[in-house]
Amino acid sequence: MKRFNVIFIVCLTLIILIGFDKQQNLIFANIKVDIKDNILRYEVILKTEDGSPIKSNFDYQGHRIQGFELAVIPNKPLAQLMELEDNGSKYTKMLPHSGGTSSLSEDELLIYAEYVIKKGSNTNKIKKLASDEATLFIFDGANKIKELPLATQ
Repeated sequence: MKRFNVIFIVCLTLIILIGFDKQQNLIFANIKVDIKDNILRYEVILKTEDGSPIKSNFDYQGHRIQGFELAVIPNKPLAQLMELEDNGSKYTKMLPHSGGTSSLSEDELLIYAEYVIKKGSNTNKIKKLASDEATLFIFDGANKIKELPLATQ
């Protein structure tokens, strides 16, 4: 019986690992940072490397690709100029204003996230810090599928 349990666990583990290998290879095709009306906006265009259609592995009730989400984690200098969520998380989270996705083509997806800037903050400084002092995360459902520190760009 113990032997059966071990074999079952090994088989289940292999199935899970093989499933993760089939994840699409998405690339950041374009990143845009903009400020308007005290709102910091990040826009990212994701593409598949091989031109295949983008598919979410997140099962949801909608009809369009809504499983993808962009989250931006600020470094300390940017965080000091932004409104922050106070939700007890161990992560520094900027206060969101809005966000969403839009299919540009089968192999391109626009994802955006907007965050609230603290009143009186220097928007020129924020624009520079937003481009240099943050990390972008792309989620498919609750699974992080891409990470990009902007300081390396």
